[in-house]
Amino acid sequence: MSQELLEGVLPRGINMPLGLGERTVKAWDMSDPSICQSEEWRDDWCAKAVAVGSGGYTDLESQEVVVRLISFDEPAAAEALFAGGGTADEVGQNPPGDQIDGYETTSPAEGWAGRGFNVRQGAVIAKVEYAWAEGSEVPDRLMGITKMVIERVRQAQGGDNPTASMR
Repeated sequence: MSQELLEGVLPRGINMPLGLGERTVKAWDMSDPSICQSEEWRDDWCAKAVAVGSGGYTDLESQEVVVRLISFDEPAAAEALFAGGGTADEVGQNPPGDQIDGYETTSPAEGWAGRGFNVRQGAVIAKVEYAWAEGSEVPDRLMGITKMVIERVRQAQGGDNPTASMR
């Protein structure tokens, strides 16, 4: 998936749950591979990538979401790099995507906790991380946001405009 298509896949603030506003949304081609590495992708993945993108969303107080995407020429390339083996306890029943793994995140901000999913859909791998201030009353939106992102990837891969939304 090209840089332009990948940028269209990234949700905008209007697609996110109410209360989460868009902070940044951007995609890059691989003319500068250091951008891929700065977006926290592994070197061997960056060497084979076509494009990367990221979006950040927050309510500026108690919750934040980061969506990172990396795209390859074909699904086989992404499948060779990512072998998700998420269990039902980790990712629930009928999780989105071709492969998925869940994980706990470590936040640079003290007093914050979080979780994330790595998901492959065709030739695109998504990393969706949801963080919240400990003690805050926020809904767990990680799976809903992940499903929306993967649906947007599917729509773009099928030649449609990515329109999936949580609103």
